[in-house]
Amino acid sequence: MKSKIIYIILTAAALLSCEKQDRWLDKKANKSDIVPTTIADFQLIMNNTDIMNDRYGSYGTISSDNFYITYANWQSAFSNAERNAYVWATEIYEGGNSIDWDLGYQRIVFSNIVLDGLAKIAINQSNQAEWNRLKGTALFYRGLNFFELVQTFSKAYDINTSKEDLGIVLRLTSDINEKSVRASVQKSYDQLLSDLLAAEPLLPQFPQLKTQPSKIAVHGVLSRIFLCMGNYEKAHHYADLALKAYSDLIDFNTLSTTQPAPFPTFQLDNREVLFYCTGASWGSTNFSRLRVDENLYASYVNGDLRKLVFYNNNGNNGIAFKGTYTGVTGVNFYGVAVNELYLIRAEASAGLRNASAATEDLNTLLRTRWNKNSTYPVFETVDADVAMAKILDERRKEIPFWGARRWQDLKRLNKMPAFQKTLTRNLNGTIYTLPPNDPRYVYALPDIEIRLNGLPQNKR
Repeated sequence: MKSKIIYIILTAAALLSCEKQDRWLDKKANKSDIVPTTIADFQLIMNNTDIMNDRYGSYGTISSDNFYITYANWQSAFSNAERNAYVWATEIYEGGNSIDWDLGYQRIVFSNIVLDGLAKIAINQSNQAEWNRLKGTALFYRGLNFFELVQTFSKAYDINTSKEDLGIVLRLTSDINEKSVRASVQKSYDQLLSDLLAAEPLLPQFPQLKTQPSKIAVHGVLSRIFLCMGNYEKAHHYADLALKAYSDLIDFNTLSTTQPAPFPTFQLDNREVLFYCTGASWGSTNFSRLRVDENLYASYVNGDLRKLVFYNNNGNNGIAFKGTYTGVTGVNFYGVAVNELYLIRAEASAGLRNASAATEDLNTLLRTRWNKNSTYPVFETVDADVAMAKILDERRKEIPFWGARRWQDLKRLNKMPAFQKTLTRNLNGTIYTLPPNDPRYVYALPDIEIRLNGLPQNKR
């Protein structure tokens, strides 16, 4: 990793978008003065949405079960890694790089540059507020990316084995001489939670722009993390904090069922979006190439507007997804939104055996997705297990193509025998399968990290 980090630090300014790069270079024309040192410098780094808010979680997206691709599209995939990930191959990279590893640690390095730089700046009355916001922003991004990396490159969290299971490399400084070592899964979660909890008091309740972190975004991410850890009490607590601050839902009756992108872009305010970032969209997972799983599509009953808002049924050409919360055709949403928070709080309530609260949240969400000309079928049960099964079913239908969220769900639900699932692919008559808890749910570290840093490799 050292060689990559040296390169990233030396080219941090060059990686900024064109407009931001020009502004940076105007101030840093002398190459010997290219190291960021001021509040304004660190603002530019954290405001670089091309790096900090883009291309999250590609492998989990490719490996999930909500879609399939044709054999021809699989053959024409952009890389060997993409083809291999789609069929859950043991060998993924074939000597190449890992996009999820590289981009995740790139964002972590940028965060560490800001955190190390801020520590050298004297705080006064005029800069205190922005200093706090920038530190909170850097901690948020570092914690978020540690979480995404541990979801991809480590086993699902298991309280009984987390201290022995291999986690990720925890880069906590921009010092290129820091040795790369793998922490345990437990230490990885301890660190990412520490980052996010430290970020929370430093950030505003709501951001000026939805590409910027805020308290409510921290609460949303924490609720997601604790759900993946199986900690229903804390998942409920943080989802509840976020929803008490903001809980607006879109009435799907107000949306077009014919537009190629029915949701507004975040600039025009999709009011459910609390924090905006996008998922990676490789060749196979580009919405123009994927075909929605027919069983998933058939699970939407008459009256459920999601079937019309989310999808186009193209007959023999398959079913296409169009309902991305980015509002931009072909760009996958990966951020934090109100609908997911309702689902998290509902699931956590069911896990805590409170079927009444669970069904109340689920009905609140689903009513806004129901055709106003049809009677909404209120879901009622006093059985928390029945509520849980329904909530998980609706979770899959509500956020089917939110980055790697489905992959993360499959990993964590494998720990629950009632919800385990064997995944299957059929490519030109060749059948590929992925059983529950298979080692291939954990992606291998990139080959170069093993060679250069001697990191222990995951077994697949």
